[in-house]
Amino acid sequence: MNKKNKLTGIKTYRILFILWSAVILALTSFPKLKTPVDEMIGVDKIAHFCVYFIFAFLFIKMHLKKHLPKTIKRLWYLAIIVPLFDELHQIPIPGRAFSVWDIFADILGFVALIFIYKKMQRTNRNITETN
Repeated sequence: MNKKNKLTGIKTYRILFILWSAVILALTSFPKLKTPVDEMIGVDKIAHFCVYFIFAFLFIKMHLKKHLPKTIKRLWYLAIIVPLFDELHQIPIPGRAFSVWDIFADILGFVALIFIYKKMQRTNRNITETN
């Protein structure tokens, strides 16, 4: 892949990251509406996990041209700060509340992505060393 295509890809991921962040903010800013999904135990935690897994994925893809360990370090900071602020901003919204379990599910989404990227990095390094 040439440098121009890589930069175009990074710009695309930057746009997707910004849009995804806006979607998260918008969805968590609406008053809580009762849905059939609410009756299913744990489905909301799976949704939290998936939303922040995608957030972390887009963040890493947006920073691909930079040093991956620095990007992952920044991702650890985001894993704590973003879910915390997301829950704090919901406190004044009718029908919404601060939930430590939501924060935990959000952080697990980040952690899962970090684990996968670190595992891929080790695998790629081992393949390179054996060739």
